[in-house]
Amino acid sequence: MSLGARNWQPSGDLPQRIGGPSTLSMPDEWTFSTPWRRAQVEIDQGGPVNDAERMVRLSDGSGVHRVTWALRGRSLVAECDCSGHKYNNGWCAHVASLWWQWVRGQVVVTHLDTGREYPQPPAWLRLDDEPDRIDFDHLSPAELDAYLTCDEAGVGVRRYARQSGRSPGTVGNLLRRAREKIEEGRR
Repeated sequence: MSLGARNWQPSGDLPQRIGGPSTLSMPDEWTFSTPWRRAQVEIDQGGPVNDAERMVRLSDGSGVHRVTWALRGRSLVAECDCSGHKYNNGWCAHVASLWWQWVRGQVVVTHLDTGREYPQPPAWLRLDDEPDRIDFDHLSPAELDAYLTCDEAGVGVRRYARQSGRSPGTVGNLLRRAREKIEEGRR
């Protein structure tokens, strides 16, 4: 994981697409599905549009598709403009291809709230889970990053401090403030 510059600018249609929690959910028997087989066999010849979107062009020549592919809160937001995405309840060959590339370290996914880039799925990522019940909007990017990394992923404060280039005291303070704000939000 690395800290990336927060340079994401939404495209015109993105606010409606990310506004609601359209998080990735793995369908039953997804490893035997046609989208999953295509994702493993075909080559994606597309690339990033911005921090939240990618163009996916599979080698079968079925066209180019715009896919929202980013982290928000502790969920992965995944949405494709193809009909297969709607037909398969969010699991199309384009989304499957991005997942296959991500777990193999071939694409980087940006967290929209913190700006951090993840070359592989983080330990705190929630799939097949209801959208976040915790409201992270009131946390600063640094507080959210510390909370997800230390509390959700179980990384120690000192280890995270070394990874992030912050002092352990700063990380401890960020974590304390994040926990306080989350607790206040639950009341």
